[in-house]
Parts: sequence; structure tokens; C-alpha cells
Amino acid sequence: MYSNFRIIFLILTTIVLYITSSPFTNVDAFTNDHPSSSPTITKSKYNKVRQEWNERSVSYYSKVMREERRRSIGQINNDIFDSEQYQQDFERSAQKHYFALRKIKDGQYVHAEIIYKKIIQDIMKEDEDEDGQCDHAKLAVTTLLLALHCQRMGDLKKTRSVFLNFFREVVMSEQRNNVNNHHDDHDDGKHHECACSAKVLGAFALFEMKQGNTIKSLEILQKAVEFDPALGPILQWKQFRDVQAIIMKRRRKEKWTTRTTRRQSVGVVSQ
Repeated sequence: MYSNFRIIFLILTTIVLYITSSPFTNVDAFTNDHPSSSPTITKSKYNKVRQEWNERSVSYYSKVMREERRRSIGQINNDIFDSEQYQQDFERSAQKHYFALRKIKDGQYVHAEIIYKKIIQDIMKEDEDEDGQCDHAKLAVTTLLLALHCQRMGDLKKTRSVFLNFFREVVMSEQRNNVNNHHDDHDDGKHHECACSAKVLGAFALFEMKQGNTIKSLEILQKAVEFDPALGPILQWKQFRDVQAIIMKRRRKEKWTTRTTRRQSVGVVSQ
């Protein structure tokens, strides 16, 4: 039943591991091993190493942020993207995430978890819609990286907690936006498209499916499709079709039971 799911899950895991295990330099700009602390390194060499480190940081973060796709579907304003402020903020975020990656590669898993959690705390403090990009893009990416990190460590309880925190934040935020905009003729009550949020919810759905929580998994995936219709085909996977069939069977049975009860009640009254 779960053969297709297992294959897709292994593919996704392989992609993430590939991204997070590329052979980068050992230079870490956030520790005492920074090249500036070495008395023998020249300034020009230090600048070169620093530049290479920053370039790799940005390259890595651009991949996990899916910058190209978000720009292509209009979730990032090009004028804002090209602004100096956006690029500076993006580079700072890239450095933090790359720092966490380095800690994982060095086996400092607890330190990496702390870094991810601190990034999420900082993101939560920021005002939404301030930069004109998808509301939850940055939060989604860091959440997914933290959840995958916890899952690789075998801590399923913590993994679920990370996913749930994001789910509550995103869904509740969207509900608040819909309430605030209920007088807007253009508001259809649906979630605003966000590929990053959808990716996290999709991963959450697969996680719950793997744990045997099939109905919960389906409900989460349906939310993910609301954020990104491109995930719609996943609903046609056998394991999700089986769950939908079970739900439909239960509903038909409940409907039949309700009708039977009403008929019996009417019969008693007529007597």
C-alpha cells in the first residue's frame, strides 16, 4: 500500500541530504576558526575565503528557499528582490542557515537545532507583509530544515511539534487574514498561494502517513494543496485514495444510519 509513498519519501530525503551534504570548505565565519583569527593569513586571502563562504551560503539558501520558482509564480516582487535591503537580509539569513549546516556536518546536532530555533524566533518577531514577499516563506524553509533535522535524529515527538507549530501559525494567520478581509470583493476565503508553506505541510502530511495517522495526513495534505495547487496530484497517490475511499464509506454509512433512525422515529410517532 505504501510502496509509492516510500519511494517518493526516499527521493525527497535524498534530495535534502544532497543539498545539506555538499562538500563545502571547512571555514566557518561564526566561530573562532574564522580566518581573521589566524596571524599567518593575508588580508587578500581572507577576503577571498570570506567571499567564497558567502557565495556558498547564498547558493545553498537560494536552493532551499526555491527562489527561482517563487519569482516565476509571482510570489516575490522583482523590484523588492533587486533592492539592496532585500539582498542584505537574504545574505544574513543565508549565513545563519549555512552556519547550522556546518554544525550538522561537524556532528554538533544540538547546536544546529538551537540555531534553527533561534532563526524561527527571530522570524516570528518580524512584521508580516513588510517586505512584499510570501508571508511565511522564510518561516516555512527554516521549519522544514528543523523538522527534517529532528527526524534524522529519530526524535518523532519533536518533529511533530515543529510541524504543528508551523501548521497553527500559518493556518491561524490565514484565517485571521480572511476575517479581516471579509469585506474585500476579491477575497474568496481561500489560502493565498505559498509554495514554501505547501512544501512544509506536504512534508507534514507524509510524516503523519508514515506514522499511520492516515486521516490526519489526508487533512493536512488537503491544506497543502490549498496553498499550492501544484501538489494536487499527490492526492491521487494510492495511500491517499484509499483514505478518501474509507472516509466516503463512513459518510455513506452515517447517512444511511441517520435516515433509518428518522424513519423509525416517524413510525413510532405515527403509531
